[in-house]
Amino acid sequence: MLSWCLGVNEPYAILARFYDHSMDVDYDEWVKYLLALGLRLHHIPRRILDLGCGTGNLTLPLAQRGYTVLGVDLSPAMIQIAQEKALRLGVDISFAVADMRDLTLPGQRFDTVISGCDVLNYVTSEEDLQATFRTVHRLLPPGGLWFFDLNSALKLRQVYGNESYADLQEGYGYFWDNSYDEGSDICTMELTFFVPTESGLYERRVERHRQKLWTPKNIAAMSAQSGFSLRACYDFLTFSPCGPESHRWQFVVEKR
Repeated sequence: MLSWCLGVNEPYAILARFYDHSMDVDYDEWVKYLLALGLRLHHIPRRILDLGCGTGNLTLPLAQRGYTVLGVDLSPAMIQIAQEKALRLGVDISFAVADMRDLTLPGQRFDTVISGCDVLNYVTSEEDLQATFRTVHRLLPPGGLWFFDLNSALKLRQVYGNESYADLQEGYGYFWDNSYDEGSDICTMELTFFVPTESGLYERRVERHRQKLWTPKNIAAMSAQSGFSLRACYDFLTFSPCGPESHRWQFVVEKR
């Protein structure tokens, strides 16, 4: 039986508990790619800030490899799951809930920042993107690198676009309805979950996500404006230049 809907929730308020189950991603391959990309640019990380760390899927394997890593995310629900996973794996690592637009970490410095899994697509205004670049610039030394990926134009306009998806998993189901606005280049995603309650009813919960298309041209301009140099733009998991057929673009910028 279905229960009631409690209104629209913040992104990841509900999705957090299903996130790892719904993602079909080889995070070990992802970490190896980032480290190889660093070596390609003659950069060996030591202290890493995972900015927008989610449930710690990149943070934890980096820590297990011996790197000093701090994970930061805006979602308390995602951070709670990351902390539970670290405890379960016996990994001594710090996580914090904070907004990357005005993050301050007094006395802490990092030579490397990563923002994986389209974190910056959630920054939907140029003003907020500039604030995020300022944050990272403040936390890095000259020569420090920031690795981040973005959903591409093809992914946001066509794969997500104005499409709808649905899935039924063990213990929950969801509908995913998208709409892409060409004027603002923002894709709005409304996720409707049906989740079990203690009473045996299924509760309808809704959360809304918004992702902005930032092109390689946008990132090059923002980097130059914010005291960074754009070192690389690749099709994700490759060393081929960003192309129109890619679903994800990988960027590396260096603090000047």
